[in-house]
Amino acid sequence: MTLLVRLRKPVLAVFFLLSWLLPVAAAPAQPAPVELPASAYDAQGTALSALVYVPDSARARGKVPLLVLLHGCEQDARTFFEDSGWKDMADAHGFVALLPAQKHNLFSMVGTGGLGRYGNPLGCFNFADRLNSPLKGFVPSEAAAIASMVGAVVSGKGLGANGPVVDAEQVSVTGLSAGAGMAATLLADYSQLFAGGALFAGVPVMCAQSMQSAASLCGISVSRGCAEVKARSGGYDSREWTKAVQRAQHPAGRPRVLIVQGTADCTVDPQNALYLTNQWTAFHGLKTDAPVVIGQEPSWPARAVRQGYAPVGANALWVETVLLKDVGHVMPIDTGNPQRPCGRVRVSETKTYIEDVGFCGAALAAGFLQLEQ
Repeated sequence: MTLLVRLRKPVLAVFFLLSWLLPVAAAPAQPAPVELPASAYDAQGTALSALVYVPDSARARGKVPLLVLLHGCEQDARTFFEDSGWKDMADAHGFVALLPAQKHNLFSMVGTGGLGRYGNPLGCFNFADRLNSPLKGFVPSEAAAIASMVGAVVSGKGLGANGPVVDAEQVSVTGLSAGAGMAATLLADYSQLFAGGALFAGVPVMCAQSMQSAASLCGISVSRGCAEVKARSGGYDSREWTKAVQRAQHPAGRPRVLIVQGTADCTVDPQNALYLTNQWTAFHGLKTDAPVVIGQEPSWPARAVRQGYAPVGANALWVETVLLKDVGHVMPIDTGNPQRPCGRVRVSETKTYIEDVGFCGAALAAGFLQLEQ
């Protein structure tokens, strides 16, 4: 037996012992959302708070877009961000995400005084609460609070040391369900602030003047059968909407609006997609009977039906509506392509309102809102 053979076993034993004792180099830690200091914005007397997510790719990018992401009822901001595909989009494309969060408060709709008025029993954003708003113009106080959060992040709050610079001309908002209702309210009431928005299973602006009446007037239900989930005829007060359009100060073509709706939605009446399309084409002075196609068609699954609207000569759609056949009340994700991650399905005892339907809603919206590098 040679000396090399005699030494091989002891050397291997020492090697494995050292490899067990010495610490293994950890993978680089992924950034996590951090709390936006309450002192940085005006909460307008609401119960809202917020997180800010700055991916490493945003720090490398320099001047970056900002996306405001609004969760739906019975959801929380952090989990919705992680599971909906939006964290994947932020990591891949390098934009900052602002995650406002609603407080669950079972007593928030019992009376109007004291702490009981703040928050929402199901954790929904109070998108329709104009009657109880103390603000001039009856803008919902939660919308004003979120607008103040946007201003804080644009000014550098919550971005950390050596953080990226947010481009004030590239601020967008998106949401699901009540989050989409609040996103639409923000686009209407603060149209000068947002370049665009993406509304998933949303309802028209001003479909109701209070959250107590929103369920019956806006076609929303968490308990009734599909046939009973109906928005009122017209979907909103067109006279009030006309006034809102007339007083809105916004550059031509802003904000651009994407409307995504599942046709098998039993929580929000799918007819709301038509009402939203009517609202935002009217906002931009476009005709709903004149859809257009601009640029290369993306790869659409057979279940998606698209209608786009823009004036002659525009190089991008100003309003786009996408109907997803046989899709319910969910944020659509696609976990089938590991090369292009889009969300995750979480094991939960309660409904998460996020479903793998082979279609990535966040990727669709990121492209429409021009968040990609």
